[in-house]
Amino acid sequence: MKIMVGAVMTLALVASAFGGGKDPAAGAPPQYNVKSEIDFVGTIVKVSEVPAGEAFAGIHLTMQSKGDAIEVYLAPADFMKLMAVPLHPGMKLVGITGSKVKFEGNDLVLARELRSEKTVLILRDETGFPNWLWARPGIATGGF
Repeated sequence: MKIMVGAVMTLALVASAFGGGKDPAAGAPPQYNVKSEIDFVGTIVKVSEVPAGEAFAGIHLTMQSKGDAIEVYLAPADFMKLMAVPLHPGMKLVGITGSKVKFEGNDLVLARELRSEKTVLILRDETGFPNWLWARPGIATGGF
């Protein structure tokens, strides 16, 4: 019985991580889509943190690339702190690969890869699955 309850709880955690069970029409945040991937290089204009409890809580960048301002979601703040990649306004030649989605009527890039100087930070795997979910204690990873 304990194994079955644990398996159900694990499946619920995995489903919620992917937005499972939510109707996209009901305002669920958009999911990573490999078909909408873009790659660009730009300058960081602003680094901000969206508080826990809000959609896409974590570290966001506003970047300037070819004259356009681009909003980028990197990852939860605790994961970014663990990775210890310094990010600050004015950093040039910062590369981003990610999925361009619409969120609250605006474009948002869900970053998969961040490139800065000699650092490459892989935030998601090739399918868009967030690497920070593997780093969280208490989340079963075997077989998923």
